[in-house]
Amino acid sequence: MKCYANRVNTRLLNTPGLTPVTATLNGIGVRVFPDQSDRQGDSIQEFRFMTSLVFSGGASSPTAQLILQGSIDGMSWIDLVLGTVRTEAGTYYEGLDSNNVGILPWVRARLVIGGGTPPGVVAGVDIISTAPFTLSLV
Repeated sequence: MKCYANRVNTRLLNTPGLTPVTATLNGIGVRVFPDQSDRQGDSIQEFRFMTSLVFSGGASSPTAQLILQGSIDGMSWIDLVLGTVRTEAGTYYEGLDSNNVGILPWVRARLVIGGGTPPGVVAGVDIISTAPFTLSLV
């Protein structure tokens, strides 16, 4: 069993004021810096992204999905890991694993909301790892 820990206080996505949103939302982009003091090679350090999503309301096929994106430069983003598409009211927790894809120097979370009448969604995404790391907004 691997031990993961959240070593930072920065969330990749946190809906404003925990008020449900009804439109697609991009989280903040952060730069990931593995800690060199642990003598663990960056290529074996594992990262996971723990998500929470509270889905309510909506009509005509409402949907909500959390997506992990990566970037080389912090400007152009590509989808790396797709969360489960939710279609029913409920509270959902999901771990998104980047190990089969690898993360890029910059990461962010994206909440995609759809449907004829979109649902109200409260979401959050945290990054955890098997070794120390820091996040930077610059």
